[in-house]
Amino acid sequence: MQIETGIIVLLLLIVAIQFYLLYQIQKKPNTVQLPALLRKESNALFSQLEAYLSLRDRLDLRAGLPYTRDWSASPDFLKMIVEHCLEAKPSVVLECSSGLTSLMLARCCQMNQQGRVYSLENGEQYALATREHIQRYQLEDYAEIRHAPLEKTAVNGVDYDWYAINAIPDEPIDMLVIDGPPGFIQKHSRYPAVPLLFEKLSANCVIFLDDAARDDEQEIIRLWQAAYPALQLTYIKTDRGCAVLKYLS
Repeated sequence: MQIETGIIVLLLLIVAIQFYLLYQIQKKPNTVQLPALLRKESNALFSQLEAYLSLRDRLDLRAGLPYTRDWSASPDFLKMIVEHCLEAKPSVVLECSSGLTSLMLARCCQMNQQGRVYSLENGEQYALATREHIQRYQLEDYAEIRHAPLEKTAVNGVDYDWYAINAIPDEPIDMLVIDGPPGFIQKHSRYPAVPLLFEKLSANCVIFLDDAARDDEQEIIRLWQAAYPALQLTYIKTDRGCAVLKYLS
């Protein structure tokens, strides 16, 4: 199982860091900064592992999870969107990208006994892989992974590579999770989401932008705020940064 492999890798990395920490302390007993940094990294990795296991148990997802250290959302971001979905009970969740987030949000909808997740995925193989996990947990009634190849889309006079517009559900969106397209594709890669979807957002919609600590996403947030002053921003200091936007009450 992918999650078990990921756990083993994290555990081995934590152990390796601890051994290196001890070695450095013995080699240079007066060196304080390096052990402190290593200890901080070790604690962070352990917290991630603990959070993933907690989410797995809470959602009873024990038949494997599509987890990779580089591509999966960080556990604190996952915890945030899971808690919101379980509390707010959205009817329509739209996700830009797919993977572990899709599976967890679909399970939340099942636990809520309402709601459906629509995930836009530009990579066909990623879409197929996520569908397999959805099917493994028999969550087809609560999630639909839509292959949405990136297409040239004009937004405010600028062309962006963004998800195929015809893949967007024709329903009011109660929760929007933005974790794609990948940032390396173009500058402000995730900017089109709000301009293209703004008219489809319900009055109670909450938007979650992952990787919000990056400079590119910080610029995107400023552009959104300038164009849509009705959206109130809350920045959460997660592992990779999270911007939460919702209508001013």
